Amino acid sequence: MKIDIIGRGNVGTHLSNAFEAKADIMMVNPRTLQELRNDSDLYLLSVSDNVITDVAKRFKGKIGKDSVVAHTSGTTPLSAIQNMFGKTGVFYPLQTFSKDVKLDYSEIPFFIEGSEKDVENLLERAARMISDSVTKTDSAQRKDLHIASVLSCNFCNHLWAMSAEYLSAHGLDFKTLIPLIKETARKAAQGNPYCHQTGPAVRHDSKILEAHSQKLEENPELLDIYTLMSMSIMNHHPKTPANNSCGTKSENAKKKT
Repeated sequence: MKIDIIGRGNVGTHLSNAFEAKADIMMVNPRTLQELRNDSDLYLLSVSDNVITDVAKRFKGKIGKDSVVAHTSGTTPLSAIQNMFGKTGVFYPLQTFSKDVKLDYSEIPFFIEGSEKDVENLLERAARMISDSVTKTDSAQRKDLHIASVLSCNFCNHLWAMSAEYLSAHGLDFKTLIPLIKETARKAAQGNPYCHQTGPAVRHDSKILEAHSQKLEENPELLDIYTLMSMSIMNHHPKTPANNSCGTKSENAKKKT
C-alpha cells in the first residue's frame, strides 16, 4: 500500500514509524506539499484541526480519483473534507503522542470512518497492519471519545503538573507520587473506575475536606479545583447508596488512599 502522510508533527511522525516496514511511505511537508505523490492509495492528513480543510484544498485535484484522503483528528467531522475528494475518511489513533517516546503501536486503538464501504475496507486494512484494535465509528462517537480522552489524559496530566508545583513549593518531590499514580491506573484498567474511587470525598469525611480546604486557601486556583472535584465525587457517591454491580457504594467508600 502506498501511503502519503501529510504532516511531520507528533502523530505524523509516529504513523510513519508504525508503517515504515509495512507500506510504501512518503512523509509530506504540509506547507509546501513538494513530496506529494499523485498515485498513492491513501493520503493521511495529520495536521492541526484548524488547518485540515485548508491543506486539503491545496492538493484537491492533484491526486488520483480512486485515492482515499483521510484525516487523523478526533474531533473534526468527516464532512470537513468529504466534498473535496471522491473518497474520504477518518483514521483516528486514540493515544497521546510525543516524538521522542517509543510506543507499541499494536496496542493503540484506531477508529475509522469512511464515505463509502470500500473506503472503510481500505482504512481497516491499513489500520490492521499496525494495530490489533480497529473500530468503525461515526463522527459523533469519535467526538465523544475525544472528550473522554481529554478528561482521562489531558486533565489528569494537568492535575499531576499542579501536584508537582504544589509539592515543590513545600519542599517535596513529585516522584513520591509515582507509585500511587501507577496503582491508580492499574486498578482503573481492571474495569469500572467507579468501583475503585478512594479518598476523603468518597467517604464524605468533612473534617479532612475542611482541613484540606483551609490549607489550600494559600492557592485559590487549586482550592477551586479541589472543591469542585470533591463535590463531584460526593455527588456520584452519596452517603446512602443502593447496591450496584461492584458492591455497595458505601463499601467502596470505606476504601482509603
